Amino acid sequence: MVNAYENETQALAALTGQALPAWNAELPRLDRIDRWWRWNPKPIRLKKATAEHRMLRDMGHTPWLRLVVTTLAQTLYLEGVDVPGDDDNHTRAREFWQPWDRSRMTARQIPLHQAAIAYGTAYETVRAANGPDGIRARIECWSPREAIALYDDPARDTYPQLFMRRRRLNETRESLELWDAYNIWTWIHADGAWTFSDATPHNATDPNGQPVCPAIRFTNQIDLEGRTPGEVEPYIALANRLNKDNYDRMLAQHYNSWRVRTATGLDMTELSDAQREDRKAKLAQEDILAGGPDVKFGTLPETSLDNLVNARQADVEELAAVSQTPTTAFGKMVNVGDAGIEESHAGFYAKRNERRKSFGVGHLDALRLAAGIEGRTEDAANFDLTPLWEDTDTRTVSQAVDALGKASKMLGVPQEELWDMIPGVTKTRADSWRAWKENHPDADALAVQAYASQLAPATTGGDDGLDR
Repeated sequence: MVNAYENETQALAALTGQALPAWNAELPRLDRIDRWWRWNPKPIRLKKATAEHRMLRDMGHTPWLRLVVTTLAQTLYLEGVDVPGDDDNHTRAREFWQPWDRSRMTARQIPLHQAAIAYGTAYETVRAANGPDGIRARIECWSPREAIALYDDPARDTYPQLFMRRRRLNETRESLELWDAYNIWTWIHADGAWTFSDATPHNATDPNGQPVCPAIRFTNQIDLEGRTPGEVEPYIALANRLNKDNYDRMLAQHYNSWRVRTATGLDMTELSDAQREDRKAKLAQEDILAGGPDVKFGTLPETSLDNLVNARQADVEELAAVSQTPTTAFGKMVNVGDAGIEESHAGFYAKRNERRKSFGVGHLDALRLAAGIEGRTEDAANFDLTPLWEDTDTRTVSQAVDALGKASKMLGVPQEELWDMIPGVTKTRADSWRAWKENHPDADALAVQAYASQLAPATTGGDDGLDR
């Protein structure tokens, strides 16, 4: 597969012969995943169903798999990067982070992570854009339902050979982009005709300065064969079973959740059909009926919903187990101690940490591409970086402050370095605190500075008082 094209004809051939067929082959699977993720699943098949049955079925649809995706995505907020050897003001980290802020990635990372978790794949691209102070990098995010990247080795390659993005303009017109190692080729496709728009250089290079196709793939999971399952497709059958549980319960609740009054031995042979119905209605409305000596009145018990509710709860717990999602996300509260809560969340935390490692590498790759576009070659080749994720663990402020205070006093960890770890405190807020403390030293800090200034003449060069 060629990763660069000399002219529009070659690029169009790659678009129509490779990228579009690959994307069209994936789209039906992605559309099915989207229906289950976006609360519009395929309805349960019903035989001889009435309108009332279909109404109950539709009422039972619940976005179970959206909960699986959202619960995980809400623990994945990248808020900074740690650059070894940086100064106290984090100057290098701030400069490295600027493309992220300019591209509004603090907000856009959320749908990016959600798409990667749901579909199994999502994309982040980096291109050069003209800014008021020169060329700046722009980071963008794409769903696999509107874009696709093709790799020479899908399991091992960092950058693709080509990347395609499709955008529908209206019912008959669409815009398509093909990215190679040098350019972004753009066409308008309308009424079966292709109209070439332009070819724009993206200026992206890898850490070695070699041109690459600047698309970063975010995967929920990836194996050694390049397969990327998401958090929706493997659990569709189980979610369908849960919707069936809801339908069964609502069916029993709707038709059989009250006692049925019965009467046997009533002689209604001489009554007309209308009179018979009237007699039945009186019985249903608990009016007193009189009959002969052979008439017996009774009741049939209502259908118990316990078995249906328990079956549904068992399926909910099974979904929680196989998807490593806390049962509390599905509404089940368990009265256990702190150790029990921590143990019940252990699988979910392991899953979250795995995604943080994968997504963190992807974001750092994108930021290195951005640094290369902006001419910061040292940052573009820096692999000693650590992504900083927002602490989303559930605990009270008092618990966190108590633990962090002990870490400072008992282990000697600098207090200023622990401020980022307080629940609800962002890295930006903690940085502002550190800057304020540096500009407003306390009495102890002033005393240390005064003592150091007194010792300075005795420890820095000059006449040491010895007679040589």
